Amino acid sequence: MSKTAALILAGGKTTPEMREAAGGVANRALVSFNGRTMLDYVVTAVRGGLPGHNDAGRILVAGDVPTPAGCEAVPGGTSLVDTLLNGVSALGPDETRLLVATSDIPFLTVEAVRDFVEQTATTPAAFYYPIVRAEVCAARFPDMRRTTLRIAEGTFTGGNLALLDPAFLRRREATLRAAYARRKSVTALARMLGPGLLLRLVVSRLHPRALAIPHLEAAVSRLLGGAAVRAVISPFAEVGADVDRPEDVVLARAYLEKPADTG
Repeated sequence: MSKTAALILAGGKTTPEMREAAGGVANRALVSFNGRTMLDYVVTAVRGGLPGHNDAGRILVAGDVPTPAGCEAVPGGTSLVDTLLNGVSALGPDETRLLVATSDIPFLTVEAVRDFVEQTATTPAAFYYPIVRAEVCAARFPDMRRTTLRIAEGTFTGGNLALLDPAFLRRREATLRAAYARRKSVTALARMLGPGLLLRLVVSRLHPRALAIPHLEAAVSRLLGGAAVRAVISPFAEVGADVDRPEDVVLARAYLEKPADTG
């Protein structure tokens, strides 16, 4: 029977500035709030949000961190692609879907994970990525800054989850490595994404309707060698609220360490 496994990326190092705000820890996954690491918050949400009993797979953790109870360690890589492929190599033949989560989203909830996974069941694809409406994020976390993009369907920010087909990762390793190698070259990425998308991006600054979700899906599909790509609109701001800057640590502490309401 097909199972959904999870891979949590826990290899992020803290900058000196963030390390000071976070109490000296060298790995973002180990920043603590209320006596719990961010990694623990994410593991709890992922464990509860994965499909139940019959098709739930394992939770793998990649990074130089103590392995949480009930999880399995996999080696981190020198790049994101290496780490993803290490996770895929650890999967069994019945684990045919891989949920990927970063370890710096301590607000993540069981409901947010479950909703994302359930939405991916409606349309077949090799790569699913959540996006969240900017107004949803602003209502839930008004003080946290997020990068947004205005398109025909609204203004969105990206999430910190993905759901992948492991077979796609195995087949397209060379394509993935090529795309990753070109990620910092605007010219190289432009060639891979296509001039049509770049034109739409420029025009959309004045006319947002020039760029829509299907255009972005098609461009990422080209980047990934023709694999089917789907954007999933999540109603949960927690999917997009990561903690990767000193000011985020301060804000997260305010949200997660608020005293319980005794009124």
